[in-house]
Amino acid sequence: MAVTKYIEVRNNDNIVTIDDNYRNLVRDGKSFRVKQYKKCNSRSEFIPRDNEVYQYFKGETEWEVLITFDVDESINEILAFNAPADELVKFFPLRIQDRYMINIIVPVDATYGDRESSLQVYLGRISFAKYNNRDLTDPEHGAGLIIYNKDGKPIFSSEEQYLRVLQYYFKCTEKLHDAQQVFEKTILDFNNSIKIAPFSACNFWRYTPQVTINYRLYITFLSMTSIKIGVHAYGGFFNQGEFGISGAIQVTTSLWCCKDSREEVI
Repeated sequence: MAVTKYIEVRNNDNIVTIDDNYRNLVRDGKSFRVKQYKKCNSRSEFIPRDNEVYQYFKGETEWEVLITFDVDESINEILAFNAPADELVKFFPLRIQDRYMINIIVPVDATYGDRESSLQVYLGRISFAKYNNRDLTDPEHGAGLIIYNKDGKPIFSSEEQYLRVLQYYFKCTEKLHDAQQVFEKTILDFNNSIKIAPFSACNFWRYTPQVTINYRLYITFLSMTSIKIGVHAYGGFFNQGEFGISGAIQVTTSLWCCKDSREEVI
């Protein structure tokens, strides 16, 4: 196949991985952790307006946590996170324009108990890192691999800590009664430790003549290399009047699983 650009690198599947316009997602500084705390007594007090703030309240059986971050939409800034393995802890991450929100459900059980200090220990082990597109510079001492475009500008360097995409995840269903089964058993395994950077998420509803139930997709960390996707019912209300709705709805979601890498991507 003829190369139509100044520089065009393809992998074994004939997919272009680097070209003239290639942009690294470069880590913007070091990983960081939540370092401010604000206690709330109800979900209505959750106001996602401060950077690096988690807000929480405790129900009868679980803590509910909201972690919020600002991201710069103009430079395509991305927040990725990872967490200690615990299948009982549910993560509901969502990005809306320049706001990144992670809602976390932590059960009150023998591991965490009902003490705030135990909760803070667990949350303190969740790490976050921001990535963005920025211009590369010529390294002072050379690199294993540097690629320049036609203007002599470095567009790829194997010395950079860039974000390497491992897998895009997509799934859908057109049947309400199948949605829970479709997502509940989904497990994704990888060969390397992963960070999660979701670029979309979804809610969906199950309608009956009596009750409407809201569902959200969540992920749990089974290990450093494995996550599970499930469905969580988080609220229901009685339908008004005699009208009920049943039928089909399409459910879609996408997760971005990635890792830090200095390896060559070709």
